[in-house]
Amino acid sequence: MTFQQLEAVVNILKFGSINKAAQNIFIAQPYLSKIIKELEIELGINIFKRTTKGMIITEEGKEFISNIMPILEQKKLVLSIYSRKNSIPSFNFSICTQRYSFVIKSFVDFFKNENIDKYRLHIKEMGMYDVINEIAAQKSNLGIIFTTPFTEKFIEKFLHSKDVIFGTIVHITPCIFFRKDHPLNSLNDITFNQIQKYPFASFEEQTPLSIEFAEEFLTNDLINIKKRIFVTDRGTMINILTNTNAFSIGTGILTSGYAGSELVSKPLYKYKNAISLLWIVSNNSSITPTTKIIIDKISRLISAYSE
Repeated sequence: MTFQQLEAVVNILKFGSINKAAQNIFIAQPYLSKIIKELEIELGINIFKRTTKGMIITEEGKEFISNIMPILEQKKLVLSIYSRKNSIPSFNFSICTQRYSFVIKSFVDFFKNENIDKYRLHIKEMGMYDVINEIAAQKSNLGIIFTTPFTEKFIEKFLHSKDVIFGTIVHITPCIFFRKDHPLNSLNDITFNQIQKYPFASFEEQTPLSIEFAEEFLTNDLINIKKRIFVTDRGTMINILTNTNAFSIGTGILTSGYAGSELVSKPLYKYKNAISLLWIVSNNSSITPTTKIIIDKISRLISAYSE
């Protein structure tokens, strides 16, 4: 008994005719009659009754059909699974990051310069807590987050608890972001006293968590600012900063073509190199050559903007 014979039986039942079934499965009618007869002899049953009006399924044939349908469905499932597997591109990579335009640019520059015919890339922007859990669950190959002197002990302990390993890419001075015609744009270094009367725009975590998971470089001075605007995506943040006197705080890197061209950044006074940008990967995953290249590209891009 072969799959060809089983599928021939199903086609004859479908069309009620050996001639039409043969045309549908692209084999000669005499050969189709032959393999059905051989199957009936092998099983010791009559699957069809031959009549002048065509092929009529017998009671034995109905029972036989009910038994072979699960087999044929299972064959389809197996073929579907392995055909999808073979169609998956040879290059797959996923990066998740806090909302940093320079990470997106580095990733884009990487695969633009690679000679890859087929690839499947995932670029995910999310909050720090979600980035860490994404890596811990091995849903992404590489994660990018940051720590500060106020958060590093807490974050490192949390990473260890999630079996996530990490390393420092670069140290960055936190900067204030605002629009180019902001009242404070004439200043070189910004102090907390100078910004406290303006609205502070920050990213809102979807889950109420410790402030150590915040998207911004936070101190008590910032937390206690009376005017707060919370957003959930980078596009909205750029719109708020562009059209109001609000400010935000971050790395200070406004990547050309990837961040708001209407914005400027100024260093935060007395906090030189207080941001540590980290790469993170699951302890159960290897740091691949691709991961190393992307981390290096991020480091080089930041260095170029810092010069």
